[in-house]
Amino acid sequence: TLIKYFEDNGAQKCPPTANPAEYILDVVGSKSSTGIDWPQVWDDSAEKVSNLAEIDRINQLKQNNGSAQHTEDDSHVFARSHMYQIKLVTRRMFVMYWRNLEYNMTRLALQVICALVVGFTFYNLNDGSKDLQNKVMAIFECSVLSILVINQVQPEFLRQRQYYGRETSTNQYGWRAFAFAIIVTEWPFSFVANTLFFASFYWTVGLNSISDRIGYFYFTYIILGVFSLTLGQAIASFAPNDIVAAMFNPIFTAMITLFCGVTIPYPQMPKFWRSWMYWLSPYLYYIEGVITNDLHGSKVVCRSDEFYTFEPPSGQTCSEYAGDWASGAIGYINNPDDSSSCQYCPFKVGDEYFTS
Repeated sequence: TLIKYFEDNGAQKCPPTANPAEYILDVVGSKSSTGIDWPQVWDDSAEKVSNLAEIDRINQLKQNNGSAQHTEDDSHVFARSHMYQIKLVTRRMFVMYWRNLEYNMTRLALQVICALVVGFTFYNLNDGSKDLQNKVMAIFECSVLSILVINQVQPEFLRQRQYYGRETSTNQYGWRAFAFAIIVTEWPFSFVANTLFFASFYWTVGLNSISDRIGYFYFTYIILGVFSLTLGQAIASFAPNDIVAAMFNPIFTAMITLFCGVTIPYPQMPKFWRSWMYWLSPYLYYIEGVITNDLHGSKVVCRSDEFYTFEPPSGQTCSEYAGDWASGAIGYINNPDDSSSCQYCPFKVGDEYFTS
């Protein structure tokens, strides 16, 4: 111990009732009474030689192994195993997030408010041909709203990374434990927030009411939420602060949103972007899956203002004039037996819409 070092080098014995800190201050500050030059004693001591050798060993170990923590000397770097670190750090992170009421309430409010705004914007859609496009836009808005999740998760990630930087400097735990904890801890809170969005949005818009279709939408939206928060964390991981992260966000979000096939249909995209960026956009697969899930097999019933009206030649009914053409085309003739004002609906089922 430090007291033994001073006693072995000529200082008076430390009384059992003395304060160790005051004892050391008295010994170091009493050079005139003891005549001991403590800096010189340290320079000539075996302890100095031993400590310098240990420092050289550690520095050499770091040079040989770089920044990788998975080395044969891991037992000397951390006091406990990686699995123990992951378990303990994850549990602590859960507690911290659970107690962060402001962050949790904000994320819940964001999902509920956005669900109600979008839901009532596309309120109670039916089976008309125009409603097909509105359903596509409502589903597209769900993916666009995930950009807000990206912006929301980054400040908390950067705050936790500051704590990690402080604690890893003393080798309390490694980067594996931090990375696992910061990612996995977000998931349960994301599941709850996304469930509230689903409950507030799905039936407000009036999407497909078949049970397995409902379950598919719920599952894919949960996956979208997990993707959004992990993408936000990934962007923040190479940004020094939240300002720089916010500057990087549009580079990623604008590209995957713009080239998902909704704002610019695939045939109208420039060939350069269509050949790779279209297929690279994660939103393409979310929107494509949810749209086909909702519209597949659903019967289209055009309203009176959605029909294309044409007049058949005199003496012919609508089916006699256009029946052969309509049988090979998408859509249907609403009044085949009439001889005037033939009404043509452009789609019979939802499949015809997303394949056209």
